[in-house]
Amino acid sequence: MAGVVIYAKSKPPETLFDHTKAVVDNSLSLLNAYGKRLRDSWPESLADLNRLLRIVAAYHDLGKNYTPFQNALRESIKIEPLADSRLDPQIPHSFLSAAFFLADAKDLGVEDQYLKALLTRAIAFHHHRDIMERLLDPDNELLKEVIKEDIQPNYERLDFMKGLGIILNKPGFKGIKRVLSGTWDSYWESVVRNNPVYQRAYILLSGFLMKADHSASAHLPTEFEPLANTKDSVLKYLAEKKIDVSSLWQLEALDSIRERNVILIASTGMGKTELALLWNGDAKLFYTLPLRTSVNAMFSRMLSVFGDDGRIGLLHSTASAYLLEEIEKGGKQDAEMVGLMDRARQLSLPLSVSTADQLFTSTFKYPGYEKVYATLSYSNIVIDELQAYNPEIAAAILWGLKEVTELGSRFCLMTATLPGFYMDFVKDNLPDLVIEKRFLQVSKHRIELVRKNINDYCDSIIDSWKEKGRVLVVVNTVKQAQKLYEELKIRLDNESEDNLMLLHSGFILRDRSLKENKLLDDDNPFTGIVVSTQVVEASLDIDFPVLFTEIAPADSLVQRMGRVERRIREGKLNLENPNVYVFWSDETSGVGSVYERSLVSGTGGLLENYSGRLLSEEDKQEIVNTLYYSENAKKVKEKFEKAIEMLKLGILKAKNRDDAQRLFRDISSVECIPLAVYEKEEDVILQLVEIVESSKERIPRLRAASELQGYTLSVKRSRIPDSKIVKLIGSTVVINIPYDASTGIQYEKEESPFV
Repeated sequence: MAGVVIYAKSKPPETLFDHTKAVVDNSLSLLNAYGKRLRDSWPESLADLNRLLRIVAAYHDLGKNYTPFQNALRESIKIEPLADSRLDPQIPHSFLSAAFFLADAKDLGVEDQYLKALLTRAIAFHHHRDIMERLLDPDNELLKEVIKEDIQPNYERLDFMKGLGIILNKPGFKGIKRVLSGTWDSYWESVVRNNPVYQRAYILLSGFLMKADHSASAHLPTEFEPLANTKDSVLKYLAEKKIDVSSLWQLEALDSIRERNVILIASTGMGKTELALLWNGDAKLFYTLPLRTSVNAMFSRMLSVFGDDGRIGLLHSTASAYLLEEIEKGGKQDAEMVGLMDRARQLSLPLSVSTADQLFTSTFKYPGYEKVYATLSYSNIVIDELQAYNPEIAAAILWGLKEVTELGSRFCLMTATLPGFYMDFVKDNLPDLVIEKRFLQVSKHRIELVRKNINDYCDSIIDSWKEKGRVLVVVNTVKQAQKLYEELKIRLDNESEDNLMLLHSGFILRDRSLKENKLLDDDNPFTGIVVSTQVVEASLDIDFPVLFTEIAPADSLVQRMGRVERRIREGKLNLENPNVYVFWSDETSGVGSVYERSLVSGTGGLLENYSGRLLSEEDKQEIVNTLYYSENAKKVKEKFEKAIEMLKLGILKAKNRDDAQRLFRDISSVECIPLAVYEKEEDVILQLVEIVESSKERIPRLRAASELQGYTLSVKRSRIPDSKIVKLIGSTVVINIPYDASTGIQYEKEESPFV
């Protein structure tokens, strides 16, 4: 059957030669764009990365010559099949590609058994299928049968591929299971257990192949052109903000931190973001934050710094909804949103703003994690607000940083507060580290510790609002926030949200976005009382003159204080009276459920020494350090250390990316539509679901999915009794739990605000 056309894709039709050439070209372009940094991380003792990457790129899809695979593509393209076949069409083509490589390895100059195993596995596992483990069972003869009955008789159909560097010896079955299997006596286990150099090389080579392959399939470059003149862009942005750039502390610090790993501990409002950008220079950068709202705000900020030319990406679970809204505001086309989403998902943009889970779920080693690790090997990473994560998630992030810095990545970890045992881990495990501390010399906060329930101080909150114009109130649970909001509403004679706003995680996305947009609108600033949970802590650029807050662990309190007089950098404030009131009583919400009781009591004991006093930035850091080096932090530290040990031993592994997301979030969450919302919008919701499930056009499908997200919120599965599940609409659950747009979802019990 010489001259027969062999396809790699059906939508649109693409020949195996054209696709493979694109993958080879993408591999070479990746090396050209980031070659120095890639080669710096590649083990010197192994063969040239360029040659090995070209080999795996050329061989990775040869198994698509498998007749049942070709017939499935031809049926989709609507052309005649090659021949009838009784063989299983689900056999992974990548396993069959590995057989072609093993037949040619010696002629390609790959004779070392470990190097051969490395390349074979990179080819075989560049896609993951559940059937793979079954095929590697010693008693399963199906793979051998397929190679004997189809691959061997038809291998010469691939003669046209010789132009891409393949040898095309007749493939066989001998040795393939020993190379691919994970059993104790396999070549691969010898590599993993005894030779970390090969393991490191495998992650890089496998990840680079996946990246080149995925980009070729999406018809996108492996990497887009890097940003240039970052320093000029940052200084211009600051100058436009009327900031004197002639004596910036960030420029002063730059020489000592450039091209090193950095921990930056600095006061809120000091300009940590600008330092991170200057530290990064023109390198590829992933900028991570804890919450989607803060990621969206940072994405907009980056557009202001660098301009909107399609090279700044947004990565989080509802990015499509946000981008669609922004593109409609700017009068752009849907295709621009789709293109930006694809480029961001391929990790191919020079600057991506992301939630941490988009990168650090890879710490749980789900199939395909190598693509993320390999990309990070030649990238820089900013971790903003590490203290906002629970200790298990912080462990995953820090362990991930350890592993990717060993591959060549660099990081800048930024925070106003950092628990001491996190600092100790970084010092002990991450190389070439510099710690930079910068504190405002002006004291912005005078605190008062109030040993009463915050609900008893509604009149004081209202009086403060009338005097100051804006008041922030932060409590520890959704239920407490709702209770306080209702009480304030009564005291204000049911004032509208022009003067009173409730903000927490228990709103559907559409309602929450309206609130956040109103809160963040610089042109028409919200002047009223905001009652919130911890969602305001992490990187929301809001500024209030006074804060009323329930007590929380010291690092959380410092973040809440950072929303008070945020933009004051110098000069003196009139702080004869407190501007931060901390309420600590037996009725404080979330103690024992959201926060460790010992951390809260330890914080209270420390704050007693500062009540009524001005609190300097150094004081805040000292309080946090004292708390987390004390016996009060024992349980939290143990959780962190246990998670690190489990990651070290490889116990925390994920079956797939979704499983990794669940591990990372430490919850099993589901997307829900409250019944009240569903009944009001049933016709619209069902129409959107129909488009998502049946439309063959991608853009309408994405628009519908984005609009559908607006009616949903994430809820812990444990919070939804089976009796409250009304129906399943697509993959979304309709729940019979009370909801309204003003107060959000009405849980019966206290609930952590982070979902």
